[in-house]
Amino acid sequence: MQDTPRPLIKYESESRACNAPKQTRLYKRLEEALHTGSEVWFRMPGTRLVGIPIYLDGDYVEVVDVDVAEGYEDDELPDDPYQRTVWLIRLAEISAISYATDRWSKDRFERLLDQSDSDSSSRSSS
Repeated sequence: MQDTPRPLIKYESESRACNAPKQTRLYKRLEEALHTGSEVWFRMPGTRLVGIPIYLDGDYVEVVDVDVAEGYEDDELPDDPYQRTVWLIRLAEISAISYATDRWSKDRFERLLDQSDSDSSSRSSS
């Protein structure tokens, strides 16, 4: 018998499975941010990034970040006060993400705390 290389056979179901995105919680949260246009903070080994997801697949997320020049008076603004940066991040490199889900004024936050305290005291008296 001669040593002949065996032909590589690709099954349709296998190729679809490889291209299907992993439905991890990270992927689902990034997909949610992609659809809502939410800003996301990424923590990775040695760095942190912030941006809005513009593309997502099973391996990568692409985010865009727009920096605005701050700390200048209106007449001192640099010629290019805005800078857009696009990052392509491998999902396997992300150790954590966070995103703002709601913002509260001080008054609203105190009302929520008061409501939480009253709810817990009514449960303990029952």
